[in-house]
Amino acid sequence: MEEYPTLHAEPIKVGEYKGNRYFVRVNQFSCLCGYAELPKNWKDGEEDYIDVHGDVTFKGCIVNNGEKVRVIGFDTMHAGDSPTYWNLFRVEEECKHLIDEIIEVMED
Repeated sequence: MEEYPTLHAEPIKVGEYKGNRYFVRVNQFSCLCGYAELPKNWKDGEEDYIDVHGDVTFKGCIVNNGEKVRVIGFDTMHAGDSPTYWNLFRVEEECKHLIDEIIEVMED
């Protein structure tokens, strides 16, 4: 997957799970998107092996408190998605699942 330009909108939520940071932000369509920081030794293309809601739809950098962070992420704008269902709690849970997936890919 090609990298997108840096997203400059600050996250509405930053969390940590298993020692890895995740981020939630609102996109231009008012939908929540989730991201997980990539390890420094992440190889391009490994995101193709990640199982997350709607697949990985973003790879690039986001800005968090002025720091540029390399991430992969997902959105909640797929057919059948509902902002009522994809609330902050569920997006955070999917971010944690994304981190679990990253850890699994790194262990293989």
